[in-house]
Amino acid sequence: MIPPVPGVYRLLGGPGSPYSHKLRAVLRYRRIPHVWIMPQGGFGGSGALGDGTELEKAGKGMIPVLQYPDGGYRADSTPILYDLETRHAERSIVPPDPGHAFLAHLIEDMADEWLPLPMFYFRWTDDQRWCAERQMVGWIGAVGEDALASQAQAFMDRQKAQLEAAGLAAWPRDTVLAQYDAVLDILERQLCESLFLFGSRPSLAEFGLYGQLTQYAVDPFVCNRMKERAVRVYQWVHLMDDASGIEGEWLAPDAELSAPVRDLLGLAGSLHLPILQRMLELGGGPR
Repeated sequence: MIPPVPGVYRLLGGPGSPYSHKLRAVLRYRRIPHVWIMPQGGFGGSGALGDGTELEKAGKGMIPVLQYPDGGYRADSTPILYDLETRHAERSIVPPDPGHAFLAHLIEDMADEWLPLPMFYFRWTDDQRWCAERQMVGWIGAVGEDALASQAQAFMDRQKAQLEAAGLAAWPRDTVLAQYDAVLDILERQLCESLFLFGSRPSLAEFGLYGQLTQYAVDPFVCNRMKERAVRVYQWVHLMDDASGIEGEWLAPDAELSAPVRDLLGLAGSLHLPILQRMLELGGGPR
């Protein structure tokens, strides 16, 4: 185990992990002392997630993992964010109004659970080779062409198998693209009015959206789509990467939500809630 540093969190994450970016952005916004660690080693049993690594010793099989100042490790971004709310009072990301807090959590949950699906679809169809190589370079570091090709192929094969197993490969491409466009259009309209959904400061919802959009703003096909259709959204992703200098106020409890926020909640009802219902029927429940 790596010895803890008093008062400092260690975030083990990676460039291809939206939840890693989400956690890092919250730590930055809340000005919580931390360091960003990218475990090295590549893909497979001897890689960064394999036997004998810090992640394996911590009992965690995926990133992100947050090591607390007391030395303990935790995974799963949303429970971590709520736990940080109990440990740090400054610059909360949960609106004080219970109704707004519920809606912010709903949007964050939609971002965590549904928004990865179009990204995952296009990542492992249109852009599979580029995305596999990009992520492996992030894990391995400096590497020659033969090693990169081998690692990327193994990773790509695994991810494509997951695409098939989840049934996403059978989704009509036009339907997936229309859903992605709907998110872009709603957020672009919101950014004509305000940078944030529940006031002039970011909430749990924005960080959930931001985490997923970090990948949409990188993967070639969906990135180009964002640049062409939603320039405000593209730049907002860069803003949210480090919002430590942003100050603001929460929306008043009796204030009317913007039309784009209401439309975003409509998407949650039509796209996200059916997925949650299906998960409950299968006995899994939401993550």
